[in-house]
Amino acid sequence: MELIRLKDGAYRQCSACELIFASPMPWNLEQRNDASFTERLDRYAAKIQTKRRRNRRKLRRFSRYRRTGNLLEIGCNAGATLDVARSMGWNARGVELCASAGAYARSELGLDVFTGTVEAAGFPDDCFDVVFTNAVMEHLRDPLSVLRECRRILRPGGIFYADTVNWDSYTRRLLGARWKYLSPGAHVHLFTPRNVVNLCERAGLEHVRTWTSGVRSTASAPADFRCPRYLRLVKGPLSFLARWTNKGDHIEFLARKPLGEPASQPVAAQP
Repeated sequence: MELIRLKDGAYRQCSACELIFASPMPWNLEQRNDASFTERLDRYAAKIQTKRRRNRRKLRRFSRYRRTGNLLEIGCNAGATLDVARSMGWNARGVELCASAGAYARSELGLDVFTGTVEAAGFPDDCFDVVFTNAVMEHLRDPLSVLRECRRILRPGGIFYADTVNWDSYTRRLLGARWKYLSPGAHVHLFTPRNVVNLCERAGLEHVRTWTSGVRSTASAPADFRCPRYLRLVKGPLSFLARWTNKGDHIEFLARKPLGEPASQPVAAQP
């Protein structure tokens, strides 16, 4: 079912799993991502120091899951989060598709980063306490494949975390086609509180929790377009409500590998 049509493509929703995907899916998605992140590498590198406090606060929530001490970040970019994780005592490893970003993380920060997909990295079964992603899920060609690989490499009881884009947000409803996260050439999958639960179940993970945050009053639009004044006025109240309504721009969720279930146990194929 088509949800919205834009100048550079459209978004459709699967009637079975409710996942929202770009149509058509860019054939050169990986090359586009690599070029985009390479262009902005200096900006990402500059955040390594400025974002340390925020990254430390975000990572602190995973301390309760530490058993092996192994943490993996998928889409680690220049290594800002991994560098903080290492300073907190984690055996931090990363996976990054952008060759220049991965090279920077290795050469400048001395981080253990594999250039390629998590499926190609060949990590051992039942290895990680935590698999962490931030602003990555929306760029993946096949998020289900990635979550199934995460289930394999997580130890039983280990946690998968994602921070991604929430289609079911107040600002998407208010701005429509001008919502800044609508970008079929880059954000090829969009998520909702309902479809992340379905995605976790199909991957063989137990959904633990979903929450949302952020209501942005900016739009992806021509320079002469200004967001309606009412949106700027209601931004604060809507941001407050998003904590309970799950209608913020960013959706975060936790999923757990079932306890007592080794990676070698097969997950039933899903339609």
